[in-house]
Amino acid sequence: MKILSFVTSTLILSSFDALALDVKQCFSHLDTNKNGYLTHDELEPQPQLLSTFLIWDKDQDNQISLIEFKNYLTNNLY
Repeated sequence: MKILSFVTSTLILSSFDALALDVKQCFSHLDTNKNGYLTHDELEPQPQLLSTFLIWDKDQDNQISLIEFKNYLTNNLY
């Protein structure tokens, strides 16, 4: 599990400059339609994120809220 977290973290850092962006900015960058949720379509250009979609989507509503995004990053990457 730690390896998965490390790999995911590395991929996120390489996907967009996470060192310069905070969580909300990263979320906003990915939320292309600006509806406040990330969907499969929005994450399709980021296959490393899309592959863990079901893990992020805690309420299983087929979309990732900012809270789910933040919680996953906080609990699994740091």
